[in-house]
Amino acid sequence: MSTEALAKRLHEARVKREEVEIPTDLWPTNEDMVIGAQEEVLRLGGLTPGGWKAGPPPLGLSAQVGAARLPAEWTKESPAKVVAPNEPFYVEAEFVVRLGRDLPAADAPYDRDAVAAAADAVAPGIELVWRRIADRVAKDTGILHMADSGGHTAFVLGEWRENWQSLDLTKHPVRLLINGKEIKAGHSGLTMDGHPFNVVAGLANREIRLGRSLKAGMWVTTGSCTGLEIVEPGDEVVAEYGELGKVEVTIESESESA
Repeated sequence: MSTEALAKRLHEARVKREEVEIPTDLWPTNEDMVIGAQEEVLRLGGLTPGGWKAGPPPLGLSAQVGAARLPAEWTKESPAKVVAPNEPFYVEAEFVVRLGRDLPAADAPYDRDAVAAAADAVAPGIELVWRRIADRVAKDTGILHMADSGGHTAFVLGEWRENWQSLDLTKHPVRLLINGKEIKAGHSGLTMDGHPFNVVAGLANREIRLGRSLKAGMWVTTGSCTGLEIVEPGDEVVAEYGELGKVEVTIESESESA
């Protein structure tokens, strides 16, 4: 019951575009509760599971990876426009991996090399985040944020590159620019365990542990390489990934999008 009550509060915060206070007795205490809340929020919103987000697990979550399904309705192709639902609103540059074949339980556990053999494309991306939990900074709220899919609000995908094998994804560069000014520079090695494919492997192994598996065609965004950067309506954001391409998103206010 507490998982359903938590999901209802998180869903209402998304709809009303307001921060929400979560009583401590509703906080998730384990992975099953986190996943249950994530899935119930999707159901309440009538949203279709799309890609995955994955990365380091938050403090308090006993797992090898923190992950969530992303609403397909909230994923856009670059260049895109995204409405800022509230403040503070953030962007982060992330490498995205698409699978060309299933990762079944029979072949687990997976590692970076196994994911490389299964990956059919890599793309640049930008995740947009608004953390709906009122107490955003307390260190023990990480697991609560994960139940809310880490505050996921939208994802902007760049073009898929199928001949990714020529790229060195141990340290492929990315630059984050806001209104033409470089704000942060990073690289693919700043993802969990030093490589985007390690993130996908961690998610694949988690799914198998839960009695599920990643399928061909699924894509995974592998965590921030630039950290969270605040944006406001009117900002134009570009993430440049060198020869992998770039992603562009303009931040709008609700009135501009009406």
